[in-house]
Amino acid sequence: MTDNPIFAVAARAEALRARGADVITLAAGEPQAATSAVVVEAAVAAVRDPVAHHYGPAQGDPALRTLVAASLTDDTEAAWTADDVQIALGAKHALFLALQALVGAGDEVLVAAPGWPGHTEVVTAAGGIAVPVTADSEFRLSAEALDRCRTPRTRALILSSPGNPTGAVHPEPRLRQIADWAQRHGVWVISDDIYRAFDHTGTHRPILRVAPSLRGRTVVVGGVSKEHAMTGWRVGWLAAPPEIIAAARLHVSRTITHVPTVNQRAALAALDDPGTPAEAAHDYRRRRTMLVEALNRIDGIDCPLPDGGMFAFPDVSALLNDHGWSSGTDLAAWLLDTAHVAVVPGEAFDAPGRIRLCFAVDDDTLITAIDRLRTALSPVPEADNQQLEEAR
Repeated sequence: MTDNPIFAVAARAEALRARGADVITLAAGEPQAATSAVVVEAAVAAVRDPVAHHYGPAQGDPALRTLVAASLTDDTEAAWTADDVQIALGAKHALFLALQALVGAGDEVLVAAPGWPGHTEVVTAAGGIAVPVTADSEFRLSAEALDRCRTPRTRALILSSPGNPTGAVHPEPRLRQIADWAQRHGVWVISDDIYRAFDHTGTHRPILRVAPSLRGRTVVVGGVSKEHAMTGWRVGWLAAPPEIIAAARLHVSRTITHVPTVNQRAALAALDDPGTPAEAAHDYRRRRTMLVEALNRIDGIDCPLPDGGMFAFPDVSALLNDHGWSSGTDLAAWLLDTAHVAVVPGEAFDAPGRIRLCFAVDDDTLITAIDRLRTALSPVPEADNQQLEEAR
């Protein structure tokens, strides 16, 4: 049994740091920024509140669930209430709770390829079988591709838009086709919306806004990790039909009892602060352009501009061939050792010949990382150096 390969990259980077190396990490699936002071102060106040020192409801704080439901109502233009929401220990736990309610031994769950390895891992943890579905050239799923992978054991589809690592956003017509396919074949849709705030093209739509009739067979998963730089706080949620929420609540009650109250109070403050994700989205949009343009100036790299999310996902196959590396894994290891820049090889996402780089870092960090990558991989033109200095 192997752990998430992204964690292996992070561990190697930390080992180099421990030996004194100045390593820049573009491998993490999290914002570099600290959690906002407003959220931290809410957590401090919760620590001082004796009510937060005791057990709470297994389904989660009613005030937090109400705020999540209100946000979902705005997103989907359908009515949601606190009863429709279960609070979880992050979005990954929410995915697990959904899958353990839906999947039995031998049931299959369709996942995108390329895709985040956590989707496959959580399906396995819930006792199911993850079946990769090859996305098209723009990294989007299609009803035709889904149908080629469907069997009588297909129980659910995990749909992520914007996706990780690709940043792909599924347009409305494609979502409508996928929804029609799911309804026709009785397949559940688990909509992983963790990157929904980072829509760089204005084209993102929740699947339930496009196909409201799918409400009875859809689970929506979200959280505060990415939008509010709260990955370590571990607060997420799922919204779903009553039978899924009932199963999730029972599982939480039998295992973790409830998500820590202090963390939920922090998440409540985060959801009351729309400014943080809006500001982050603005900054990420600018930094994705900076990174993608710089990567495309390096011979052997072809980097598409992602529709959303916080990752660039370039094709480096020509670079591998030119320099004699056998895989993205070899290239990532060389970049870490030589340039002291950590990236994730495409093999982690079922995408050999690519690497993933996170642009959810500050400007100085990103500019320094770009300098190091270009110095390591190609001669650096004088004009490009001047452009980077102006960006500072």
